[in-house]
Amino acid sequence: MNDLLGAMENCVLDVKECLNCKDQLKKITSVQNKLMTTVYKSDEASEGAKPVGENKGKIVLTVILPDESRDHLRKIWKNEKEFMSALSPLLESCDMEHPTDSFFLDMIPVPPPKVRPVNFVGGKLVEHPQTQAYKLIVQDCIIIQNITKTMQDGNANSIPEEAKSIIEQIQGKTLEEKLVLTWQGLQADVDRLMDSGMNRSSQKLQKVCPGIKQVIEKKEGVIRMHMMGKRVNFAARSVITPDPCLNIEEIGIPEIFAKSLTYPVPVSEWNVADLRKMVLNGPDVYPGAVMVENEDGSRTRISSTDQIQRGSVAKRLLTPGDTCDVSKGMKIVHRHLCSGDVLLLNRQPTLHRPSIMAHVARILKGERTLRLHYANCKAYNADFDGDEMNAHFPQNELARSEAYNLLNVKNQYLVPKDGTPLSGLIQDHVVAGVHLSVRGRFFARDEYQQLVYQALSHKVGKIKLLPPAILKPIPCWSGKQIISTVLVNIVPDGQYPINLTSTAKIADKAWITEEPRIWKGGGTAFDDPNTMSEAEVIIRDGELLCGVLDKTHYGATPYGLVHCINELHGGACSSILLTAFSKLFTAFLQRHGFSLGVEDILVVKDAEERRARFITHARKTGNKAVRSAFNLPKTATQNEMKEKMEDIYQNKDKGRAIIDSSYKNCLDSITNKINKACIPTGLLKKFPHNNLQLMIQSGAKGSSVNAMQISGLLGQIELEGRRPPHMISGKPLPSFARYDTAPRAGGFVDGRFMTGIKPQEFYYHCMAGREGLIDTAVKTSRSGYLQRCLVKHLEGLVVCYDLSVRDSDGSVVQFCYGEDGRDVMKAQFLKKKQIPFLAENCKALKNFPVESLQDDETSSCITKCKKKV
Repeated sequence: MNDLLGAMENCVLDVKECLNCKDQLKKITSVQNKLMTTVYKSDEASEGAKPVGENKGKIVLTVILPDESRDHLRKIWKNEKEFMSALSPLLESCDMEHPTDSFFLDMIPVPPPKVRPVNFVGGKLVEHPQTQAYKLIVQDCIIIQNITKTMQDGNANSIPEEAKSIIEQIQGKTLEEKLVLTWQGLQADVDRLMDSGMNRSSQKLQKVCPGIKQVIEKKEGVIRMHMMGKRVNFAARSVITPDPCLNIEEIGIPEIFAKSLTYPVPVSEWNVADLRKMVLNGPDVYPGAVMVENEDGSRTRISSTDQIQRGSVAKRLLTPGDTCDVSKGMKIVHRHLCSGDVLLLNRQPTLHRPSIMAHVARILKGERTLRLHYANCKAYNADFDGDEMNAHFPQNELARSEAYNLLNVKNQYLVPKDGTPLSGLIQDHVVAGVHLSVRGRFFARDEYQQLVYQALSHKVGKIKLLPPAILKPIPCWSGKQIISTVLVNIVPDGQYPINLTSTAKIADKAWITEEPRIWKGGGTAFDDPNTMSEAEVIIRDGELLCGVLDKTHYGATPYGLVHCINELHGGACSSILLTAFSKLFTAFLQRHGFSLGVEDILVVKDAEERRARFITHARKTGNKAVRSAFNLPKTATQNEMKEKMEDIYQNKDKGRAIIDSSYKNCLDSITNKINKACIPTGLLKKFPHNNLQLMIQSGAKGSSVNAMQISGLLGQIELEGRRPPHMISGKPLPSFARYDTAPRAGGFVDGRFMTGIKPQEFYYHCMAGREGLIDTAVKTSRSGYLQRCLVKHLEGLVVCYDLSVRDSDGSVVQFCYGEDGRDVMKAQFLKKKQIPFLAENCKALKNFPVESLQDDETSSCITKCKKKV
């Protein structure tokens, strides 16, 4: 369609005269939403006369009236039906004598008075702005009727006196001019009614009312604001704060919310005792009840002050009403929200399915905020800097069942987009996991049992403990054994523990603190340096034998330990594992602590001296970069270089890119040398004793760039991929000389955060930071709009009974879902690299209840039962 419109526009703009009669074509323009055409004055004197000589310049603009436009389009449809159908395919489906008449309005829609109510302003009745717009249109129509009647009768005797006075006030000498001007006013009023943004020049309405377009479109329109989005009951909203003591599927609810949110519970013999206690507590004592609904639908509010009323209502919970039919149902108690109830949690913007998940409530006294576990932050894209979330309380058993079994956090571990994990531990928990599982970490019996108990506090029944790794002088358990104990105990009964061979995020080289010793164990040395190192994770029968667990295995990363547990034993088991790890790492941190100090960012004296030498060399490379950019000889003076730069900066944009590239080539090598001298070999404390490096390499927080900026240098500041521009005076900043060749004048920051940066460098750094903020804000709005458009176009697609993908109208989009019929959330391990893992865990993948049906004993029982049937 766009190609057709573009080709048509090019053809029309190129043609200046008629292809048949060679007459000059009239120019058509749009002025203030009116179609205007050029008319020569000679046309008025003699029909069809072509202006020549001095008459060529006598041109006037006239308005093309709607009836004239309609006649033109009718003729075009008659002669060029195929072209018009291609231009506007909807014309083919119009059941009209002239389909192009659908472009014109003979009547306008009028909504009922209920949607344009009268308002009270200052004690006076004020009409709705939309009603005022309709009144203006009606007035214009009446005036046009009176003018046309006057023109037909030849005099104004047949119209009322009021109409005569109104017609006289209209501009124009003749009735024809008055008619045209009134029609233009009618058109403007209709335009404003349809779209208030079309005609802003008219002052008829002091306050521009929203047009029909504005009423419907965007977030504030009736569709998105009032039809698709509504305020609801049984909902809560508050700021979210973290709570690592919760299970990952739980949500901490303040008691004040629990008293306001209620659930209707039918009274029966099995729950009447609990409900009576709640009714006796009343609405102000938790856990209590707010009201009782009788069999006939009438409701009795429970008094917070009248204890006698609460007692009488509680006693009559199982007593049917006098006038009620017992078959109609039973009494219903609206009780407070209790721990164990299910809630739907939502954070806006809701960009994907896991933005709404079901959590189990845990009521917290004395709190005012919703408590959320860290592991769910990625699913909601939430942080704790003031984010708010909505909670919705399902009001019947069917909704609760869907929430418990479909929407619960356990079933949302994988994102529907590509099947990668969503839930995972972050930051402090990652650091604690590395410290706990590192080689050489041992615990006495009391500490081992305390950590295991805190990790498995959810488990009901016996906890399987492992024998100590060291027996003498006292029994000691390693950190790896604590993790192994957790892994062994979270496996469901009758299932096989996991076997896993994988790698950690921390490379094997990071653990080497001294030169390796010569191999004396006989045979050949390992070919792979990862083998039997802390970088190789080996788990056999649920026991961690080798390697350190970091973000790769309990973070939101694919093919880690938690992801593999989810594949083997399901979402419930992986959820329990994340909860256990969270509580274990929290308890470990409370006992051993973790902090980042100045000692972690200091560099040794030798590295400091090398850094100083490199910086001194970098400050002298400005002239070299300019000479290299302009191919100047080494004997070129400072003035010659400045003149060359002035010429480039004032005239040629291409030359600036050459200068930037030359500076970058000269400074990049020096920046790399400084970073290599300081990070990581030049640090005063080396990994793993350096807590900053531990955070970075384990994936807990930060990157190598952060460490370089702290201990090395900030480097070249770039704005939109270029060095900071010069001012109109030729100075980069007022404190520099005109066209200064020093790298520092062009945004090269040789300072670092540890020792501070200079004011000019700080200003450049702020410029880059502001650019990042603006870029983030712009990208967020654009990507959000693109995603919304995509989702709204694809939301009608469904997988039908025959596994074909169809649109909302039943049209086939794909004959097989994804062209291969695979569910992306269930096919992540059906890849070549993951086949060895499936082979190692073939026993855990078997479905024992199904296999048991093949036993001889079971088969004979089935045969006997079949005969009886």
